Amino acid sequence: MAGRASGAPRMVRGSVVTHRRRCGKPTCRCAGGQELHESTVLSYSERGRTRFVMLPPGEVAVVRAAVERYRAAQAKLDAQAEAGRAALIERINADRGTR
Repeated sequence: MAGRASGAPRMVRGSVVTHRRRCGKPTCRCAGGQELHESTVLSYSERGRTRFVMLPPGEVAVVRAAVERYRAAQAKLDAQAEAGRAALIERINADRGTR
């Protein structure tokens, strides 16, 4: 697919977030809490724990787009599942009414 980095996944489950933190060095610009270090990460859950993967600047847009594709696919799947459940309940209720 054009525009995708070589080897970039089509879909990724997680969230792209910006972490702001202090590094802990007493002479660093972040020590006062005003100018914190920022990094963009992929946040995801694995076996009940939140994990983070630091994203190089060139990967942020690619990963963000893959996360959006995952969310769109998940929303579509959820809608299909809801429609299936509604149809099942309607069919069962209709069958009960004919007995």
